[in-house]
Amino acid sequence: MQLLLQLAINGVAIGCLYALVAVGFAVIFGVTRIFHFAHGATYLLAAYAYYATVSIFHFSALVGLGIAALVAMAFGSACERLVYRPMLRSESSFLTVFVASFGLFIVVENLIVLIFGSGFSTLESALSKGLLFGPFELSPVGIIAIGGSAVLLLGLELFLAHTDAGTALRAMADSAELVQIIGLDRHRCAQLAFAAGSLLAVPAAVLSVHLSGLSPQSGASMILIAMASTIVGGIGSLYGAALGGVVLGVAENVGIWRLPASWGDGIAFGVLLLFLLLRPAGIVSALRR
Repeated sequence: MQLLLQLAINGVAIGCLYALVAVGFAVIFGVTRIFHFAHGATYLLAAYAYYATVSIFHFSALVGLGIAALVAMAFGSACERLVYRPMLRSESSFLTVFVASFGLFIVVENLIVLIFGSGFSTLESALSKGLLFGPFELSPVGIIAIGGSAVLLLGLELFLAHTDAGTALRAMADSAELVQIIGLDRHRCAQLAFAAGSLLAVPAAVLSVHLSGLSPQSGASMILIAMASTIVGGIGSLYGAALGGVVLGVAENVGIWRLPASWGDGIAFGVLLLFLLLRPAGIVSALRR
């Protein structure tokens, strides 16, 4: 039983990282209706920017975090401005835009392999060492992941609820046509959504470097989990995306109690399949009943 509880605690920490990426994906999709698969590339670029800054150029972790944030927001904004906006202007279909997003992800993944190689990279630090809390162990990275995720998601909620920019994003999520009618710039709202959504992936990317390591394949796994979290939680709900991320993180870790560790992704998508069959509207919809 102690091992099961330990796995669940670890799952919550990892699930909080999933939650941040999932909420970032949900913000972008909710405001723009663009299925931004290249959000996984944003995660990869932020993680490798941080890794290179700290491990190769030997700057501080704080500098690495700042550079990772700039890289992520620049990439997300460039995707919207240079790829999606021209395609939507020419009335490209949803599938065409998705294929373009998938292509962006593949290009970035291969560039990272070209620069850093295809191997697995880790970044050792005091943050990775486990701390004992009674019979349980949790690393400082895990504690930061749980506490930091809660703070960031609360900050996002306050931003959306109490700022003019947040109000504009919520209005565009409800109706892009209404935004234009009341005189707001739809493209600027889309840029803001991509910047905010991309920024949310940064803490997850940085902490993952310390918590579980990094490889060029990490981006594909993360974006698939983020999309699954969004569906499990309930499409259109930021709270649902966050809750879905935590649920999948716990399911992955608890599942390997009796199964090989390589089954982690399989367990997560098994949970997704169950929700699609039993609760297709997601967790939040079920809780409201």
